[in-house]
Amino acid sequence: MQTRAFDEMAATYDTAFTETAVGRALRDVVWSRFDALFGPSERILELGCGTGEDAVRLASTGRSVVATDASPRMIQIAGHKSASHGLTSRIELHCAPMEQLGSLNGGERFDGVLSNFGAINCVRDLPGLIADIAQRLRPGGGLLWVLMGRHVPWEWAWYLARGQWRRAWRRLGADGTEWRGMTIRYPTPGALKSLLEPQFSVQRIAPLGAILPPSYASSGLQRSPRILGTLVRAERLAQRSSLLARLSDHYIIEARRAA
Repeated sequence: MQTRAFDEMAATYDTAFTETAVGRALRDVVWSRFDALFGPSERILELGCGTGEDAVRLASTGRSVVATDASPRMIQIAGHKSASHGLTSRIELHCAPMEQLGSLNGGERFDGVLSNFGAINCVRDLPGLIADIAQRLRPGGGLLWVLMGRHVPWEWAWYLARGQWRRAWRRLGADGTEWRGMTIRYPTPGALKSLLEPQFSVQRIAPLGAILPPSYASSGLQRSPRILGTLVRAERLAQRSSLLARLSDHYIIEARRAA
């Protein structure tokens, strides 16, 4: 996996997304699912941890986390964040791509695995990663992944209104799309479910960003708290519809490792 693009994004990622009103609302939806998948003292493997926001959340609620990312700069910021929250004893950071998961921590097995906000979309060999995860996750262990979706009406409308046809349809290519020297792929929820089975039992698929706009289209909501509040409530209601997962900016897939 190319790391330069994410190294360049690292310094501004929290300002551009994590700390925005929409970013916080979307992450809160993901966090609301942690207790359903992960026990209170479990050891969780996080893939593509970015600046460490989710690792801090997991560790602050009693879990221990082995957090990985291919970007040295992201790992550096995650380390500073972990230290500032006094959680270095609960968060173990590794600068490593997901493709090297097989050699991580001497084959240690984990109680759960998390990957948030599209890191899985960057993987070259998704079936291979799933096989590696199946080897590293205990039977019954929870899997929570958040991927970028393929069919996104919000994105079509945003870019078509600006005459940017190629960007509007960028996720629809069968082989993915090129971005900063990387290939980003967009498996549909159904395709990912098929890849996870039979090693995993898929329990839930839900939309994320079906109602709330993508971060690049959300700047106006910072100045409109009433509208934002309405959209956030609608976004939470949309969690009840697995069908909307096919038409959202991201989607959540939850599964358990089969015996």
